[in-house]
Amino acid sequence: MKVEKITVSFSAEKLQAIRILKEDVYENLDKELEECLEKIYVKSVPAATRQYIEAKMKEDESSNQKGGNK
Repeated sequence: MKVEKITVSFSAEKLQAIRILKEDVYENLDKELEECLEKIYVKSVPAATRQYIEAKMKEDESSNQKGGNK
């Protein structure tokens, strides 16, 4: 699966508050953000398009496992 990196700007004071008050959330911030993006994806992308994308991802994974190690 191809992965694209994104950058987000956020208030330093707000991030510090999360760090202090919700340490567990801060420690897993990448995972929390990925879950939020997944919800946006499901909400925004029509089901038929999601099915196509997910089938294509599975197909790509299968071909990489079978002969992608060159």
